[in-house]
Formats: sequence, structure tokens, C-alpha cells
Amino acid sequence: MDSRKIRSAYEGRSIQAPSAIRHGSLAGSGPSAARGALEPLLRPELLENKIASQAAEIEQLARDNHRLTASHVTLREDVVAARHEAQKLKEHIRSIQNESDIQIRVLQEKIAKMEPDIRVGESVKKELQQALIEAQNLVKVRQELIAQIQQASQELVKTRSDVKCLPELHAELEDLRKEHHRLRVTFQHEKESNIEQVEQMQAMEKNLIRMAKEVEKLRAEVLSAEKKMHGMVPYAGGYMNPDPSYAPPFQGGTTYFDGYSRPVMQTGLGPVEGLIPYGNSTNVPAAIAATGSQTVPSSVWGAPYDPSLAER
Repeated sequence: MDSRKIRSAYEGRSIQAPSAIRHGSLAGSGPSAARGALEPLLRPELLENKIASQAAEIEQLARDNHRLTASHVTLREDVVAARHEAQKLKEHIRSIQNESDIQIRVLQEKIAKMEPDIRVGESVKKELQQALIEAQNLVKVRQELIAQIQQASQELVKTRSDVKCLPELHAELEDLRKEHHRLRVTFQHEKESNIEQVEQMQAMEKNLIRMAKEVEKLRAEVLSAEKKMHGMVPYAGGYMNPDPSYAPPFQGGTTYFDGYSRPVMQTGLGPVEGLIPYGNSTNVPAAIAATGSQTVPSSVWGAPYDPSLAER
């Protein structure tokens, strides 16, 4: 059909040879050249061949044109579809951008709303850390309390064992009280007896002091009696040794020495009743025991008065 249309379009027209058209043999060679070139074309066979070749070329061109047209149409459709798709993509991108903007706004709003919660969360985190520290401290306190409870349990067991021993302890305490009472009574009795003994010793000491004074008085009397006796023997002085350690002999007498190495003469045939011929006052208790009396009224002492007895 295309070939028919092409032929009808070229009917009644002169068609140049393809070679002449392609190579340009007819383009500007002058009248002689044109005339020489048209001469071989006048042959019908050549013309038919040329027409057939040109028709084939035209058909080929028509096919190519048809193909190109179809391709152009297809390309136009593809371009339209691509534009439509691009429009859809633009709209989709716009919608996506809008959605992303909306989501970003929503996220920003959520973030703005969550910022106080985040701040509160930080404070809660600090509180949790503090609570964790307190929990650790409580664990330590719990362990200490457990140790104290165990110690208290041990002490309770020990106390229970001690409570079981309470009757024995009460009995022992009662025995100790009785022993204390007995010792207290004994102590009071001993104390009273010691007080009596102290009073007796004080009375004896007073008697000793009084007797010492009497002895001193008697000693003075003895000395005065000796002086009188020396005055009664006038011839005794020629035979006396000037050394005071040698006392003159007297008939029927006995010589004694006092605490000052002085001779003490006893006149008479025997010892006078109550006479204590000693040079130390420590024999006073023996004399008291011998006489059976605490006082020695007529005794003669051969030693001076000891002042230490008065200080007791």
C-alpha cells in the first residue's frame, strides 16, 4: 500500500537515475554533458531498472520512515509516560517531603514534649543512683545487724545457760551471805575484844608512867639517904678510891650501878621489900607479875626515868 502511494506520487514526473542523484552527474555539467548523459537513459530497460531500484529504495525509505514514525510515536508516548511518571514522582516526592516535614514536625513536637521528661529522667537517674548507694548502705547495715543478731543470739543462749544455773548461784549467794554475817559477827566480837585490850593496855601504860614517876621519886629519896649514910661514916673517905668506878666497900651491903655508871649502895642486910635491883625499866612488867599488883609503891629503881614512856 505504501509502495502504491509512493508510485502515484511520482507518476507523470521524470525520475532521475539513482546514480545521477547520488553522485551528482547531472549537477551543473553544461548542455553537452546533459545531453550525453540522457542518451543512455533513454533506453527503457535502463529506466525500468532504475525505476525499480528507486522504488525499492523508496519502499525501504518508507519502511524506515514508518519504523521511525512508530519509534517516534513510541518515543513520544514514552516521553509522555516519562513526563507523567516524573510528575507522579514529583508529586510523590512532594508528598514524601510533606510527610517527612510532618514527621519531622511531629518528632520535634515529641522531642519538645519529651525534653521535660528527659530532664525529669536525669533527676530520676540521680535519685536512682542515690537510692542505689542507700541500698548498698542498707545492705551493709543489714549485714551488721545480722552479725549483731547472731552475737545477741549467742549471748541469749549463754544467758539461758546462766539462768539455769541461777538456783545454784542463789544457794551460793545465800551461803556467802551467811558466811559474811558470821564473819561480821566475829569481826565485831574481835573488835570489841581488841577495844577492851587496847583500853587495858592504855590503862597499863598510864600505870607504868605513874610507877616510873614514883620510881624516880624513890630514887631521889635513895640518893638523899645515901648522902646521909656517907655523912654517918667519917673514916670511910681515907680508904676510898678516887676512881668513881670503884665504890667504897660497906659491911653488909651490896653495890649496884645505875644507868649513868654511878654506884648505888643498898643499906641493910637484905633486899628491901619491893626493891627491883635492875638497871633497865624493861623489867617492870616482870616485877609487876612477881608482886601480883599493877602498882609498886615501895620499889626502888636503879635507872632514870625514860621520857619515851610518856610519849606513848
